[in-house]
Amino acid sequence: MRTLKLNRRVLFLMLLFAAVTLFFFVLIGYDMSATEAKTTNAAAEKTYSVTVEGTRGDILDVNGNYLVYNQAVNVLAFNYFRFPTEQKDRNKVIENLIRCLESRGETWLDPLPLEFDEAGELRFKKNRESEIRKLKSADFLDVNSYATPQNCLDVLTEKFELADKDPVTALKIASVCYGMQREGFSAYHPYTFADEVSIETVSYIKENGHMFRGVDGDVTSKRKYIGDGSIAAHILGITGSISAEEYNEEKAKTEEALAAPDLTEEQAAAINARSYTYNDIIGKSGIESVMEDRLRGARGTKEVTVNADGTTDESYSQPPAQGNTVILTIDQHLQEIADASLKKRILEISEEQSDAIAKGLTPAGAVVVQDVNTGAVLAASSYPNYSLTTYYEDYAELAQDPGKPLWNRAFQSAYSPGSTMKPCIAVAALEEGVVTPDESVYCAGTYQYYDITFACFNSTEHGYVDVETALEYSCNIFFYEMAKRLGIDKMNKYATLFGLGEKTGVEINEAKGILAGPKRRDELGLRWQSGETLLAAIGQSDNSFTPIQLCNYCATIANGGTRYVPYLVERVTSADLTETVFEHKPQVAVNTDIRQTTLDAVRKGMYLVANEGSCYDTLGHLAYPVACKTGTAEKTRIIDGNIVEGTDGFLITFGPYEDAKIAITVVVENAGSGSSTAQVAADIYDYYFSTLNNDNTLQPENKLLW
Repeated sequence: MRTLKLNRRVLFLMLLFAAVTLFFFVLIGYDMSATEAKTTNAAAEKTYSVTVEGTRGDILDVNGNYLVYNQAVNVLAFNYFRFPTEQKDRNKVIENLIRCLESRGETWLDPLPLEFDEAGELRFKKNRESEIRKLKSADFLDVNSYATPQNCLDVLTEKFELADKDPVTALKIASVCYGMQREGFSAYHPYTFADEVSIETVSYIKENGHMFRGVDGDVTSKRKYIGDGSIAAHILGITGSISAEEYNEEKAKTEEALAAPDLTEEQAAAINARSYTYNDIIGKSGIESVMEDRLRGARGTKEVTVNADGTTDESYSQPPAQGNTVILTIDQHLQEIADASLKKRILEISEEQSDAIAKGLTPAGAVVVQDVNTGAVLAASSYPNYSLTTYYEDYAELAQDPGKPLWNRAFQSAYSPGSTMKPCIAVAALEEGVVTPDESVYCAGTYQYYDITFACFNSTEHGYVDVETALEYSCNIFFYEMAKRLGIDKMNKYATLFGLGEKTGVEINEAKGILAGPKRRDELGLRWQSGETLLAAIGQSDNSFTPIQLCNYCATIANGGTRYVPYLVERVTSADLTETVFEHKPQVAVNTDIRQTTLDAVRKGMYLVANEGSCYDTLGHLAYPVACKTGTAEKTRIIDGNIVEGTDGFLITFGPYEDAKIAITVVVENAGSGSSTAQVAADIYDYYFSTLNNDNTLQPENKLLW
């Protein structure tokens, strides 16, 4: 009996122990499952920091009218978290997208510098040398520098598994895949497939998500220009993808800035936010380039959390910042008048000079309008012009155009100035005392200098002329005599004082020009002949000046002898216009200290040209009297083996005569005469004078109130 009871007790204890043990195992198992579940959820929930580009700053005219701005546009971008990972699946989505956009007449970003021409031949795209080098580099295809377009496509086809596609389709898909690789498509960097898409196309893609997996419609900003994009195009300049050379240069600047001693974390973060990546956009020319540091925005950071169910949450840890607003000295309306009038007059002259045009001389010209009391450039036109809006689409045609529309003639072309040089020589003669305002020189139509006979303009006999009438009649004989009395060194002393033959200091790229004389000839290894001093006095020989130099020279005469540094940037503000971060103060380049009596005599001679002389019909009936000097310069060119002669026309002018406000220079290539350019100045004066007593005209809708 005792044995039986003992066994029962043991059995009970054993069962109790087993039950307790089982309970603890279940409890431990539950805890482990819960821990595992938490771990699994934690693994499924991951946060990424995504870079968000800052918007580029706007560019405004002096009255607050937008010249360049950012417009909201629809984009199609690849979402890394939902975009296929297998190459074949990616290719299918990309092909669907390309077909969708092309069927709707819309474009997608095509970064690959390869294309099929009209004949179906594969070739490298024209004028894309930097991108071709990038494509062939070790970072991408790793092929020889002499690899052919077909070599490159073969590597791309293998790399992106496109052997089953026809060559045209393969090239299109490869272009997108190349762009994704080049821009580092990842969780941190989405890839933009198309940057300006209609809302209808975005809606269609969203409605058919099964065909376009991982493709999102988003809204971003795109650089836009007023009108057709041609207004002040040469001044504003273009933006474009950063080149390898530009990237390395900017990278070195960033590294130097980060190496500064005592740099705070906040300062380092700000520097990094504005540093460049291999895929950034940068200013390439004009104001876009010289004001790059001001216009460039700062990158921000967006935290993207991917939840276990595949949904995402987004929040900014550092919002992106828009670049500064740059306000120019340019008056949009004055610029439009200058553009339109220059074009109209050039086309009219082209019809008059049809023989020269037929021989290959292209119609072209430039205008500069400047505030004589500050140096501010109010307008600057160059013809032929181009559109910033369609610059890249038109580039191949623009680059081959014999008229060179991409060339900024207002600042970069140097011309033989002809008789517009004569006011400078008149100043030199009066200041050096080799002639007085009342002294006359007899013009018999020719001038004998040793064994050389020089002729007056059109071989005209002017009789006795003083400084004023010599300027009015543009008498060569008077200025030959002044050159003989002065000598080239004294002539060039005053030309230099007026800034002729040297850069003005304006912000954007400009030519230096040439000042004729022994120094120039020494540079060429040639000898200066004394007779050339006479030619230099009437704007010939080696003299070659830019329109901006001629305008600044004219402004110096107009304002009483102060030469300012021309400028285009009036001020820079914060993006919202509430804070001024830079404001230009007029900068004096030279106080010439020219006597008032000298300037009075020269200005009176220029007044006579406009109101009694060759420009009376055009400039003699304006609301306010003005002063001017015309010039012509013959040039000979060899075109297709043929010698072709033409005559450029020039005009320098200021007004109003009694209280000068602006100076204008007009240059028309192959114009035939200087006076034929005067209508352009008249149109500009008509608009400008209409604003002098009209506050409404000066304050358009977008006027900035400071």
